[in-house]
Amino acid sequence: MPSTTQSTAHKLSAINRQIPQAMGDMHRFATELKEALETLESGALHWESYLLQPAFAQDAATLLNGDFSAPYRLSAALFAQLDYCDETSTGDARHTLQIPGLLAVPQRIIPLAQQLNSAKLAIQQLTSEYKSLLSDRPILERNERLRDALADAGYPRAHLRQCYRQILLCAETPDAIALSWVKARKSIRKVSVQWCERKLVQLDPLGEDTGIQYQRQILADLRPSQHSLLRQVQVQSRPNLQAAEIFYGDDNWDGENRGGMDGEKGSERYRQIGYSAMPILVKSEDSRRLPEFTRVEHTPPASRRRQRRDLKIAPQPLLPALRVHLYGSS
Repeated sequence: MPSTTQSTAHKLSAINRQIPQAMGDMHRFATELKEALETLESGALHWESYLLQPAFAQDAATLLNGDFSAPYRLSAALFAQLDYCDETSTGDARHTLQIPGLLAVPQRIIPLAQQLNSAKLAIQQLTSEYKSLLSDRPILERNERLRDALADAGYPRAHLRQCYRQILLCAETPDAIALSWVKARKSIRKVSVQWCERKLVQLDPLGEDTGIQYQRQILADLRPSQHSLLRQVQVQSRPNLQAAEIFYGDDNWDGENRGGMDGEKGSERYRQIGYSAMPILVKSEDSRRLPEFTRVEHTPPASRRRQRRDLKIAPQPLLPALRVHLYGSS
């Protein structure tokens, strides 16, 4: 309907006009937080930190030209990295730079992180609305038009997952912090040829993407005996560091003021903070030290049973766009 089309175009234009300001605000707030954290690194007073160094965190530090011997400067660079590190391409949107851990910070840092989080949420809402208005278009077209809008706003290499993710905060100093690794998980499910074909068509309904068309041909060329061997592999490739605040017995505790607790054990009260893809900022105004916390290994042990099962899955995907592999192939 013409009126509907005009209304959608008008709304898209309105979002296009908002994106430059919203992206500019986010980058400005990220710079303010970065500079504030760097002053803690270079100041005369020592602030306690605890950054873990699994392989993926070491890789992130390398890409950021940072060093774990300067944890506040490294964390500042991570918080401010809202673009893809590779200057020549936009890379894989599923891959983000991650360095888990804890940073003790003064009170003045908390509102800087909160305003950056608010700006990130505003960007996420704008881009979600943009894609929603194009919900009748193919996925690839929606993504391409959003990338064009970001480029027109002056941010062609914006890494949206890094733009969206929130900085975790302990705005009220807890008595302790519980840390634990949640191991990487892999989901393997059987899929049919028909399911794969339908999904590939949805990705490229007009047949304009040569990569998708090539994968459709691979699917069509499968031997009948291979039809039952198709498996979609969903991988959470990295372990997650889970964190929870602990507050000891406090007769004056107010769950609403604390942000709500997720559980209690005896006189202890817990609140899940979330998964630490980036350092959690912990208010520590007076002592400049972290509260007591669980010390964990830099990398959790791998599951041997999962490794043996994975040997039955072909290492290279047959259909990369769908993450579909052949089962029982070497």
